[in-house]
Amino acid sequence: MKNKIQSIHMVQRGTVVMGSRAKIVLALAITAVLFSCSSGNKPNNETSVPAEIQPTVVANDPVTPTEPEQQPVLEPIQVLGRKQIIEKYSDDVPRKFGERMDGIISGFIPTGKQIALTLDACGGSYDRRITDYLEKKKIRATLFVSGKWIDMHEKELKRLSESSLFQIENHGKSHKPLTSDGRSVYGISGTKDIGEAYDEVMVNSERIERITGRSPEFFRSGTAFYDDISISMLNDLKVSAAGYTISGDGGATYSRSRIINIVKGAKPGDIILMHINHPESDTFDGLVGAIEELLGSGFEFITMSEAVKNR
Repeated sequence: MKNKIQSIHMVQRGTVVMGSRAKIVLALAITAVLFSCSSGNKPNNETSVPAEIQPTVVANDPVTPTEPEQQPVLEPIQVLGRKQIIEKYSDDVPRKFGERMDGIISGFIPTGKQIALTLDACGGSYDRRITDYLEKKKIRATLFVSGKWIDMHEKELKRLSESSLFQIENHGKSHKPLTSDGRSVYGISGTKDIGEAYDEVMVNSERIERITGRSPEFFRSGTAFYDDISISMLNDLKVSAAGYTISGDGGATYSRSRIINIVKGAKPGDIILMHINHPESDTFDGLVGAIEELLGSGFEFITMSEAVKNR
């Protein structure tokens, strides 16, 4: 009887012990299930995960790199060199020659009563009265300077380039018509071939840039005459051919009264061509008289760069 009671007690204790273990196993199972369910959610930055249950990162797992945002690449402006220009045009025959043709800037679309005053420095002397007057009146102008003029007035060119009123542009190394076959006008022979035409433009352009720190955007040939092949060459060189609409002083030959009558008749969008290398002429007096009338009529004087923005 005693042994039977002890056996019963052992069975009862075993049942109790087994019940406690079952509870522990059940608790662990519930914890595992809860963790596996919560692992599908995004981690909360404010909740720390115990280190012993953090997932292990395998070193060999593939990682997709983040590509940097691609920026557009600006292509450099391609300008043909002398050899390339000769190869391109040496066999071509010009078909046109003159002051007016496609590719030459002759006038612009104004925004208001605007005029572009351009002054050629062909060679020889310098009528400083003109630029002094323009500075005094704060009138903007574009100065086309030749290599012949620079030879005698390099310091003046540097001074003028430092003024915010004046834009310095290219009038050719030797002040010649820009041609591919040497034809002449007004008794002045043009560049004899396309190689010399290239030099007429680029040698003086590089010289101006060395002195002023700025590369010219425009080229006006001596006499303002071009042939169609030289115009195409200028396009390849990324240089604009500058023409005009009003010859204000007739190559520094007109009288004061004639200059005034011609220039004061300018209309918005006109490009006036005059000269600053003939102090013995009536150009200064005529220019002053015409400008005073134009200012009184409300005209504004702008540079070639400002003018072509409106074309």
